[in-house]
Amino acid sequence: MSKLRALIIGPGGAGTAVADGFKEDGRAECVGFVEARAERREQLAGEYPDAVIGDNTEYLKVLAECSPDIVVDAGPDHLHGPNSVAALEAGCHVLIEKPMATKIEHAQAILAAEKKSGKVVMVDYTLRYSHPWATMMQAAKAGDVGPIFYIGGFYIHDMWDYYNPAGSAYTPWRVDKDNPQNILFGGGCHGLDLMLLIMEDVPVLDVHCLANHLSESDFPQEDCYLVSLRFENGVVGKIFVTSGCNAGPGQMLEIFGRDGTLHDGKLLRRGQEPVELPEPEKVGVGHGWNLTTREFLDVIDGKIDNWMNSTYGARNTSIFDAAIKSFKSGEVEKVTWF
Repeated sequence: MSKLRALIIGPGGAGTAVADGFKEDGRAECVGFVEARAERREQLAGEYPDAVIGDNTEYLKVLAECSPDIVVDAGPDHLHGPNSVAALEAGCHVLIEKPMATKIEHAQAILAAEKKSGKVVMVDYTLRYSHPWATMMQAAKAGDVGPIFYIGGFYIHDMWDYYNPAGSAYTPWRVDKDNPQNILFGGGCHGLDLMLLIMEDVPVLDVHCLANHLSESDFPQEDCYLVSLRFENGVVGKIFVTSGCNAGPGQMLEIFGRDGTLHDGKLLRRGQEPVELPEPEKVGVGHGWNLTTREFLDVIDGKIDNWMNSTYGARNTSIFDAAIKSFKSGEVEKVTWF
């Protein structure tokens, strides 16, 4: 059977990991790349001499020339919407590095294009493969804390190395003055995704958001967000995001229920010693991209259901879209639920 042809937008950390995953799996091969950095394009040309390679302004040209079956979008977050729609309209399956989109209109456009094309859209929420956060999620879903009354997601990440030109992981698109990465969408989506998985199909009704940029990080917009969420069943939620912090504990998730609490990989119950949650056998390497890549191909082959589907991606985007509106208006904003 012939291999699926893959085009990768943004072969940096995530994009390169997916390319390596395709190579290791053997069911797909990279035939095209879109990359902003000239030196990286030269590296790719040496590694993939037959691939079509273009800069960050040439996506549509590369898409047309290499005729892929798959498009992987690991490029700037604000372009995920239009890039994914173009890929679906070209008849491609799409793997989107989180977030799915940064505007509700873009999420709606992806859903419409996906439905029309009949192709697979998967959103790469790699925290689902991680320990202890995904393990805590599974414990909550199994009822280990009983009925839940509060759930919180976090992204506490000192991103100086990404924002500062002297940093070891400096990424210019993240601090672009016109379209910087909104860390609420790009980072907060991790904790929110696990929260939505735990709550299953219980809608978020509305949100309220506070934000600031008092950390003096090299970032052109707010880098600290606090979002409160109200679920339809009365559960309250919180998202706290900071990328300008000077170090941080890296907490991602906490769940409080009638019968116990899940915090930092432990199950806590009144009058009992904390119980360390065991690490599962199936854990992702690095950010979990190895498992995402394999499962994306399995979904295309019809072997498994798509558990990181576009509905989860659209809900995530919609909640944060409402949160940004709340920050600007100072009011509680309703959430469009998908």
